[in-house]
Amino acid sequence: MAIQMSKPKIRATILDILGKERYKIIRAAMNRYNTAIEHRFYLEATALIESLICDRLESRLGELTKSPVSFDTIGELLKKLRTIETDGVLIEIMNKQLNSWCGERNKVIHQAAKFELGKKKDWDLFIKESKTTALE
Repeated sequence: MAIQMSKPKIRATILDILGKERYKIIRAAMNRYNTAIEHRFYLEATALIESLICDRLESRLGELTKSPVSFDTIGELLKKLRTIETDGVLIEIMNKQLNSWCGERNKVIHQAAKFELGKKKDWDLFIKESKTTALE
């Protein structure tokens, strides 16, 4: 029995979706982010910010390659952009701030309920670190 691979999801460009529609979604995501922060839902806030960052990275990748871009992880998008990015400021943001933030995001999103051998899990400390990541 052959395994069917699903087609990659292709990011819609400004030619495919009205700017007004995109603005409404981004604004709604930011409103939800603010609500999540207000209610101390830092994992949700971090996931929302990651989605927005990926959208911007996918947009930049499409702008530079002039070709359709499929949805991807933040790590893969950074990898692809590092090979073609020409803007020095964006390169510095990718290599310093985003690179560092991704490491912290991984802890927040992927290690919330995990226990490391030989280490005690402190939930209050985890939430405090999650807040920092969500706000950065």
